[in-house]
Amino acid sequence: MQSLYFWKNWSGDYRAFWYLCSTLLAAGLIFLWLSYFKGPANVTNWEKLHEQKTVETVTHTFEVGSFEFSIPVESYLTFEFFRGSTLTPNTTASYLFLAGLVLSAIIILTVITTLTSRFWYYTGMGLFILFVISLRLEVLQLFGITGQLIPLTIIGMYVLVSFYFSFIKTTSTFLLRFLVFITITLGLGFLIAYFSGVYFPFLHLSSTGYIAGLILTVLFILMVAHEIPASFVFLASQGTATGKSLRHFVIISIVYLVNLWLVYFHEARIIEWNFLYINLYLLLTVSALLGIWGFKNREVQYENIVPFYPFGAYFYMAMAFIAFATTANLLGNHNDAALKIIRDIIIFSHIGYAIIFLLYVISNFIVMLAENYPVHKVLYQPTRMPYFTFRLAGFIATLAFVFYMNWKEYVYHGLSGFYNNMGDLYIKLDQPAFAEAYYIKSKSYGFQNNRANYILGDLEARRNNFDNASNHYELANGKRPTEYSLINHGNLYVSAGSTFAAIPLYRSALQKENSPYIQNNLAVAYAKVHKLDSAVALFELARKNKATKQTAETNFLALIGQEFIPVNVDSVCKLFQRTPGIESNALALATLQKQKVNFQQSLRETQLSLLTATRLNNYLVYALKELDTAFIENTFRIASDPVNEYYSEALKSTLAHAYYHQGNVTKAMATLAELGYLSQARQGEYNYLLGLWTLEQGAPELTVSHFSNAVDTDYKDARYYQAIALAEAGLREEALNACNALLTDTDSVVQEIGRQLKKVLSVPVSATASLSDLERYQFVRYRLTTRDTVIFKRLINEFTNTEYRALTFYEMGVRQLKLARLSQAKKYIELAARQQLTDQLLRQKIRDAEWLIDVAIAGYPAKIADDEVALANPLRLLHEALAAEQRGDSLKAKSFFHILATHNPFFEEGVLAAARYFKGHSSEPLQVYNLLTDAIYLNKYSYRLLMAYAEEAARLGFDEYAAGARERAHEIQLRK
Repeated sequence: MQSLYFWKNWSGDYRAFWYLCSTLLAAGLIFLWLSYFKGPANVTNWEKLHEQKTVETVTHTFEVGSFEFSIPVESYLTFEFFRGSTLTPNTTASYLFLAGLVLSAIIILTVITTLTSRFWYYTGMGLFILFVISLRLEVLQLFGITGQLIPLTIIGMYVLVSFYFSFIKTTSTFLLRFLVFITITLGLGFLIAYFSGVYFPFLHLSSTGYIAGLILTVLFILMVAHEIPASFVFLASQGTATGKSLRHFVIISIVYLVNLWLVYFHEARIIEWNFLYINLYLLLTVSALLGIWGFKNREVQYENIVPFYPFGAYFYMAMAFIAFATTANLLGNHNDAALKIIRDIIIFSHIGYAIIFLLYVISNFIVMLAENYPVHKVLYQPTRMPYFTFRLAGFIATLAFVFYMNWKEYVYHGLSGFYNNMGDLYIKLDQPAFAEAYYIKSKSYGFQNNRANYILGDLEARRNNFDNASNHYELANGKRPTEYSLINHGNLYVSAGSTFAAIPLYRSALQKENSPYIQNNLAVAYAKVHKLDSAVALFELARKNKATKQTAETNFLALIGQEFIPVNVDSVCKLFQRTPGIESNALALATLQKQKVNFQQSLRETQLSLLTATRLNNYLVYALKELDTAFIENTFRIASDPVNEYYSEALKSTLAHAYYHQGNVTKAMATLAELGYLSQARQGEYNYLLGLWTLEQGAPELTVSHFSNAVDTDYKDARYYQAIALAEAGLREEALNACNALLTDTDSVVQEIGRQLKKVLSVPVSATASLSDLERYQFVRYRLTTRDTVIFKRLINEFTNTEYRALTFYEMGVRQLKLARLSQAKKYIELAARQQLTDQLLRQKIRDAEWLIDVAIAGYPAKIADDEVALANPLRLLHEALAAEQRGDSLKAKSFFHILATHNPFFEEGVLAAARYFKGHSSEPLQVYNLLTDAIYLNKYSYRLLMAYAEEAARLGFDEYAAGARERAHEIQLRK
């Protein structure tokens, strides 16, 4: 046990320093394995990208004439997929590597000062000087000084102190020597930190220290490459049965060698078996740890240079720490070009030295093993084959692998790794052009190194250079692919619209890396091409991984919505986590399938993300007819906040629908008009909606203008809606031209509408007897004015369908009302009411019109019955306003009339009632004038509003404005 815990017999100060070295070694191991297990994620992470599919639903439908129109509103289904982020150098790993390299170098320098042999002292100091030179301290421009003065000064400082301890103060303790050197080093570190002429000076040193670290790591690997077979000798020597030790040693060694060869064949891509191969970093770790005792056991071979106790042990631990720190830094920065050297040297040296060590043992100790002697005690005291011969032969065997695999390739990989480091340095210095140049140089030496190609591919993709980016990703995935580079290659084709080309890339990637992130992206690609079974299966696989669970569930709901698969949305949501993406898609799905879900939108989160903004938008659509005023106003405030600028347009366009359904037509149209002015891309959509709304509000002249803008952008059905609007506005010639254009449409339904409308607009009055009831109804609507009473009477008697006759009477009554001909309006509405009707909606419209005309004829305020509550909005609001006025409830009356005055200028009766009320109840002289001005600004073709405005303007002495309004009203009266 004492040989196992050899340090327990050391003196206190040596044992303390040993514990320090052991702690450093443990830290190096932790650093290495943390870097290894994190892998490429040390410098790259997953970014979620979102692709949204617009889902259009209908808020409501309305009829104008014989045509039915639908008001569309947009929800959004969100697909989430992953991409590897831009590579960010791991400066923490670089700084830790530099600290470990310098600290280990100081330990080794301290050991050199203890050497009694002048030859080895000078040799050691020469190597240390080479180490310092390799750091290229001149690039730091310390105190602004360039050239070799600073490096020579630093070298001289270390040489003089080492000389002092070696030749003058030889009795100085090891700890004192170490503390002096570490103090000098810390002082230099302070000067470099504060007086260097370059930014990030320690990052410069980390980059220049790469070569020294790599060389020392390779040397250390060669030092310990035989330690595992040497441990087999120790294990085999523990037996007691004669002859068993040799057999055990040979069997264990052969099994070990077979596994090493399998690893070699796998690394060389000769075999691709689904097999548990030995981890090369584990091989290095085990060899390094066993080497602590192995180095002690072979003290006999180097004791003339330095004794193991304690300086040889310190030297070994420093070398081990350099190897671990260097490898960890390369792993931590995913410098795969340099790691190729380390990995291959590990396997080459372990095979080469294992074979030669087997020969060494057999040559020297076969008889002793056969006799079951404790060979491990004399393992490094050979009798036939010298230890030096074993080391040389092992080195030659390792070189044989190197030369067989083309030694130049390793030189190139070393240079490629160096230029990767330099590229990282210039990224940190914010000099992307230089960084890119270094990465290109790295690629030129290691053309399939993943790191440089990944960065270059990402750069080219961001520049939209598809071919160059694809080439870089293909090279990155050629030998040492990562799931990041694999997935980005597929994403490149998806972003270019080549989903079918992306699918084979994702599938190939999934075979190389069974990653849930790739599963998700492949599933999204399958969803895009409507391969449902494959998409669902892959989403289910991705859902099993915690990292991709939420994304897979979000995408599953999006897929259901995209394919209109009927499900119970609320039940499905209970199985999933509640995240913004899942809730957003669930709301869109519920709206699409007209289902109820258990969800309540909170407005506490005022700074929106894409997912929370989409969730809010989809909730607005889902609950469009149930939203209260306070919620809508708060949402509008959030949408208007500059921090939510990116989502403002989409939210406001949906909020416009909410305002419209609340009866605030003014705010709805103002919101859309503003968006249409600001947005070039969606101008057609906004004008299309404004056209539909103005058509529903009975202002076809405005509709014509909006649909004309929508036609210019070729938006949806604007062309044939424009033809209808022109007919509604009484613009017969323009409507005929629009109908002729519809006849050339590729849609047969549109062609039929064009033919039907053209027939009605062009048929002579003398030929109306041959028309059907529908065509006769359309003829009256589109061809007759309110003055064509003779023709109207003849045509009304030709109807055979009572519903059409009643509808024709009703519409003529409404037209007369709009021209303030109340007695004529009352007559036609009464004729409509006398018809035998089955259409309950038409019956309700007639009752509403009767009430309006009665109120208008009786004058304001009229006698309002409190039980008259069957009226539709906004008539009910007018009823409540009049009732409040009649009761003397001025607060309610004022509030109701204010809403009537401002919310819907197309509800003429409400605006006129408000004007009358405020004329008698307002102390502000211009209030009535202003509200009428605002009303005719939007509803500029209203005869009654223009006449009311003219009267008010004249009352205030604005005679010119009054005359202009009367002239416009007269023109409208002539057309109607």
